[in-house]
Amino acid sequence: MEQKGGAQDRKQAAIKLTSWMAHKHYCENDSEALISQFGEPFSWIGAGEQEYSSSREQVTAAFRQMAGMVPECIISDEQYDAICVAPDIYVCSGMMWIRTAPSTGIALRVHQRISTVIRFSGTTAECCHIHISNPYAEMQSDDVGFPHAMARVSREYLEEQVAAQKAQIEAQAAQMQWLSFTDTMTGLYNRNRFNAEMEADHHDNPPIGVAYFDVNGLKEVNDQLGHQQGDDLLRRAAAHIKQTFAGKAYRIGGDEFAVIDHEADEQVFAAAVADVCARMERDGIYCAAGFCWRDANCKLNEADRMMYTAKKRFYQERGMAYFRGRTSHGDDAVQ
Repeated sequence: MEQKGGAQDRKQAAIKLTSWMAHKHYCENDSEALISQFGEPFSWIGAGEQEYSSSREQVTAAFRQMAGMVPECIISDEQYDAICVAPDIYVCSGMMWIRTAPSTGIALRVHQRISTVIRFSGTTAECCHIHISNPYAEMQSDDVGFPHAMARVSREYLEEQVAAQKAQIEAQAAQMQWLSFTDTMTGLYNRNRFNAEMEADHHDNPPIGVAYFDVNGLKEVNDQLGHQQGDDLLRRAAAHIKQTFAGKAYRIGGDEFAVIDHEADEQVFAAAVADVCARMERDGIYCAAGFCWRDANCKLNEADRMMYTAKKRFYQERGMAYFRGRTSHGDDAVQ
């Protein structure tokens, strides 16, 4: 590996090469990359009881046997120091935490130590010695009959991984639930949430107010001005409804919105519906609206039928000319 030539540069180069080799082995299991840095002569002491050799050929063979055998790991909290022990010779020592990646399906975390001897020839650095040791590989002085310290560290890591996976699953479930009940274009609840409310029995929480809003002219806006303008029309309409009925409004069709209110009394609810319609009209949005309010026990499917009756009566009483005279895009109201 090519390096700069100054003493301080070489010290940093020894540290960099040691860290690079650790990552190549534990994070990428790239045996050939490590072997390419082995000098001659070369010696190795691994973490295992039998992992020792002073033959470059034997170490090369041992590392090639490890190809595909080391699970993907994550290295953190690396600490290194390097000292010059002879001209062009540096000893680098360090320690790090190594943990298996969640994707491996296994859970292990150990505190690893490493020592290397790095030799420079001109600007080229090569590794002449690697010593890997693991303070948890054998029992500690206060362990009796079993390596309890290593077991505790591994259990803590496993618990961390389980907690992280649980949090990820909960976040994904919350996101999926939000998507299943939310109309992403307007931010209101969607038809799925509305249907769930319609099917629920609300006899224990009267009163109940239900309102429907039909935006007029959507088809003509889409045809003449493009769907982007049509989407903007729906978002503006939804914003007016949400301003008054936050947490109670639904987009139940292309240009249809509904409100279910269990809190307001009849006068307040009627005034709120009228206020939404007035603000929409001032914004150049024309809609048909109908509502019912009940203070007795009822299910929403009953209110649903009453709303469609109210909407039909609304169109009959106000007439189609009401909309044609107020929008340049015509009318697409439900008959």
